[in-house]
Amino acid sequence: MFKGIGVPVVTDYELWKNNPEKVFGLSAEFTEENPNTTIALTKALIRAAIWLDENDNANRGEAVEILSRSEYVGADQAVIANSMTGTFEYEKGDIREVPDFNVFFRYNATYPFYSDAIWYLSQMRRWGQIAEAKSDEWFFDTAKSVYRPDIYLQAARMLVDEDLANEADFPWDSDGFKAPTPAADIIDGIGYDGRTPNAYLESLPIGLKGTQTVSGSEILN
Repeated sequence: MFKGIGVPVVTDYELWKNNPEKVFGLSAEFTEENPNTTIALTKALIRAAIWLDENDNANRGEAVEILSRSEYVGADQAVIANSMTGTFEYEKGDIREVPDFNVFFRYNATYPFYSDAIWYLSQMRRWGQIAEAKSDEWFFDTAKSVYRPDIYLQAARMLVDEDLANEADFPWDSDGFKAPTPAADIIDGIGYDGRTPNAYLESLPIGLKGTQTVSGSEILN
């Protein structure tokens, strides 16, 4: 849009309100060999997320300036600010308030919910990256082998004890699953519940779902 080449039609926030997006990942080997570094990195990420969202995004302008530097993103400040400061310009002059376009800490955005991982896996199944149908338990077990709320909460507890975060801002008693996303919050009008991945896949009109055998041959439907 800023170069006059094209315009955004819709934002991902409008596709799915508060959808899962960016992931910071470490290998299991790294976390096992470097537990202190893993905790320190997690603490730093949480603190950065708190800073970016606090006081109604008051620090976003400073963040934009930092990110625009050549040693980081290196893009023009106006381009970065378009998605960081609570407004979004779809085309020249069409500026709208979208305060939650980028959320870093609100709504437990940094917490590694199993249901987010399961959604990614469901899309991998839906579009053929996972070739065979899987049980709900497979989705649960795979998510739990990758997403580590135990590490996250250990880091969060340390931040609270150091007076660098608020106790009430973390989902200490979560079972790892978000409340189901209502259909109204997703552009296709189909709700999502991470506790029932196969039922979710079956509800989608397009994509791979289960398996079916016809005349001795297995076909995907």
